[in-house]
Amino acid sequence: MSRFFRIVGGRFPRPQFAFLVCCAAVVLFSGCGSAPVEPPAALVEFKPELTVKTVWSAQVGHGVDKEDLRLTPRLAGDILYVNDYKGTVVSLQADSGKQRWEIDLDESLTSGPGYGDGIVVIGTADGQVVALAAEDGKVLWRAQVSSEILAPPAVGEGVVVAHTVDGKLFALDAADGRQLWIYDRTVPTLTLRGTSSPVILSDIVVDGFASGKIALLVLRDGRVLWEKSIAVPRGRSELERMVDIDASPLVIGSVLYVVSYQGRIAAIDLQSGRVLWSRAMSSSTGLAADEKALYLSDDSDRVRALERSSGASLWQQEALQRRSLTAPAVYGESVVVGDMEGYLHWMARSDGHFLARFPIESGMRVAPVVSGKRLYIYSNDGRLFCLEAAPRR
Repeated sequence: MSRFFRIVGGRFPRPQFAFLVCCAAVVLFSGCGSAPVEPPAALVEFKPELTVKTVWSAQVGHGVDKEDLRLTPRLAGDILYVNDYKGTVVSLQADSGKQRWEIDLDESLTSGPGYGDGIVVIGTADGQVVALAAEDGKVLWRAQVSSEILAPPAVGEGVVVAHTVDGKLFALDAADGRQLWIYDRTVPTLTLRGTSSPVILSDIVVDGFASGKIALLVLRDGRVLWEKSIAVPRGRSELERMVDIDASPLVIGSVLYVVSYQGRIAAIDLQSGRVLWSRAMSSSTGLAADEKALYLSDDSDRVRALERSSGASLWQQEALQRRSLTAPAVYGESVVVGDMEGYLHWMARSDGHFLARFPIESGMRVAPVVSGKRLYIYSNDGRLFCLEAAPRR
């Protein structure tokens, strides 16, 4: 698994942290086993039902580095905005891959781009929100916030909202970056390296936090309308008590769907905050949905489909375990995920059986982006692919 943990005051890759935990166990219990790490599940054979082709591809900077960054491309109409971790930001025509503009900010970028109100906004490692003109990439303003930004800022109604790793939401004026308000929540000692991305819905904003809580706030002033604990920390160790909400909330109509790490997945009435249903689940990547089902990659790398109305299981695909899957995307009648070895996997929405597999030569951490018959994926080494899939004849 490629997830990172973050400790207040620093961060550790998962293997390194596991070593520290094991050493602590030696002290406490006079010994710890040396259980071998299982390799990724071998790829299974199946009869392909879809043919996947590359429409175009482009190199966009240096990719996502090795710090588990999720630099998801942003599709706005027929324009794609993509950035790498070294400071390159590119705007391309989604249909052809033709470049509109490119800018080098010459600094470490840690979030993918957000878009709205004619601007592109990106978070940096040193806690800045950078706003670019969507038309030509010109830097419009910079705003300093309290710490690193790992999730794309949201833009809407003249406001930019950024979620920092120290548990704060910063609301900034989209015109000049002036600070409007701050919402602050305590961050546990140990968290996953990542944050949920805010979602702006007209005059409100919703987001999840490392404490396992989700909150709905008034966009103009940060006033809290409601807060809800999705998962309650349990266990004796900080590791056991981690319940981060790193997957961005998903809002469909009047229902909010949210999932936490080592916690629960829940459907919540957006207006009242009332939980409609919940069930035990663990995921830190993200949710996708169609008219009937929710889809997610859980923390055992099983792809799961749940009934939207009740949370009941519809199916689960277990053949991709330990392959460090991305969040899923809904593409036509299929669900698509990427893995750490550079394969995209198409599964039937109806029952989860495999429809197609496509190699792109480099691993993926970000979910595919879908627009009609096109699927866009940004690989770890900086290649941006536009793909199409069609039934085999």
